[in-house]
Amino acid sequence: MQKRIVSLVLALACFFTLAKATTVTTSAAPPSGFDQYRSNIPHGKVEEITYYSTTTKTNRKATVYTPPGYTTSQKYNVLYLLHGIGGDHQEWLNGGSPQNILDNLYAENKIAPMIVVMPNGRAMADDRPIGDIYSPEKQAAFNNFQYDLINDLIPYIESKYSVAKDRENRAIAGLSMGGGQALNFGLKYMDYFAYTGGFSPAPNTQSPSALVSNPSLIREKMKVIYISCGEQDSLFSIAKGVHDYMTQVNVPHVWYQAPGNHDFVFWKDSLYQYVQLIFKNTTTPTATPTIPTNTPVPTIKSAFDKIEAENFDSKNARELSIIDTVNGGKGIGYINNGDYAVYKSVDFKNGANSFKALVASSLTSTVELRLNSPTGTLIGKLSISATGGWNNYEEQTCTISNVTGVNDLYLVFSGPVNIDWFKFDGGTNTTIGLGDLDGDGYVTSVDLALLKRHLLGMGYLTGESLAKADVNRDGDVNSLDFAYLKAAILGIIVDSPDL
Repeated sequence: MQKRIVSLVLALACFFTLAKATTVTTSAAPPSGFDQYRSNIPHGKVEEITYYSTTTKTNRKATVYTPPGYTTSQKYNVLYLLHGIGGDHQEWLNGGSPQNILDNLYAENKIAPMIVVMPNGRAMADDRPIGDIYSPEKQAAFNNFQYDLINDLIPYIESKYSVAKDRENRAIAGLSMGGGQALNFGLKYMDYFAYTGGFSPAPNTQSPSALVSNPSLIREKMKVIYISCGEQDSLFSIAKGVHDYMTQVNVPHVWYQAPGNHDFVFWKDSLYQYVQLIFKNTTTPTATPTIPTNTPVPTIKSAFDKIEAENFDSKNARELSIIDTVNGGKGIGYINNGDYAVYKSVDFKNGANSFKALVASSLTSTVELRLNSPTGTLIGKLSISATGGWNNYEEQTCTISNVTGVNDLYLVFSGPVNIDWFKFDGGTNTTIGLGDLDGDGYVTSVDLALLKRHLLGMGYLTGESLAKADVNRDGDVNSLDFAYLKAAILGIIVDSPDL
């Protein structure tokens, strides 16, 4: 299968910069034998469990995989893995070889320890896949499974197995009908799940606008959203429609498309990729560490890109709030004299000399631009002129003293104003930055090797090198950054809607 990186710009010559990516595909086809049983490695255990469902008023079954060396002295992550419309709790086991895929990845130290629960996603009294599997009542039972999952299955698993109970230790994914369930439930119950994956999601998938009804909240809470579909799959348009909409509203997600059909050949590839993306920044103890816990680093913001005002890192204010602005956007308002908002790690690169903001106000006020503290270096002062109303936005500008490098930006307010976005201009906004881990001014295979050593725990990046390793600017240094950096070194250049 071809490797494709979508909606991502990785420019590599003597300079390397990267706008925040919203989508990326992660790999080509898995290596040969990735799903085959290996006799010379430790193996996990597969068992069938029975739990009582208050939702269906019956006993229900699920298949559970526990990893090699499972012990009650540890707390494990949990992946809930769902089947398709004609399957049940044994479909993945019978067709997808998940136990082999997981065993092999553990042996290669590529995934975090997790229990995988494969339930019957058809929540009804007779949940067997018999008769007319497309009947309305059986399709309704797939939607009804959300209540069985939240109220019955998750509590049972957490009572029977040694698992962590935080949302960041819980993931959901599925194929076909189960892929639609995983996206619907994962994005609905974000207090329960931080990761969701839809493999060839079926028509039960909610419309993209309903599925992604609150993009800003999804951006804040979801750590991984994975969507995949084979190019020859008759359901390709459904998956791509979700991907396209998420790209449009700037919801970060992983999109994987490659030659393939609606079958386990493609779904096994998807599972192989997905389990390597999840649980990479959890704090559950691990007996045999794989990739080390991701180290949070400051998310560097380019001063020369639009910075949405509502994306502040912190604030000191009594009433300052995120508000709705024109055209369905967001901003900040309800600002009082003495309030300030903080935007950390703003990169002014080699210099900026002007400031521009989209503002609305019925009054006049000022905004002081200060560095690194509310009383820090004053680089400029924007005098706000009344725009004729709190919803009448216009661009207003001021000059600033030439400032360079990465600084925390403080907007210190003297009175009320609504701000949609702001940015800086002028000066020279090119610099060696992201990806140049050894500081030699170039991005090369040496930088890739340094990142690999960091991820494998063979040597750790610190300080500026660690910040530059977060090439997709998501606040973590992980295997996705490795994929981006490798793509850049290979000279893969594609379009990005952010530019």
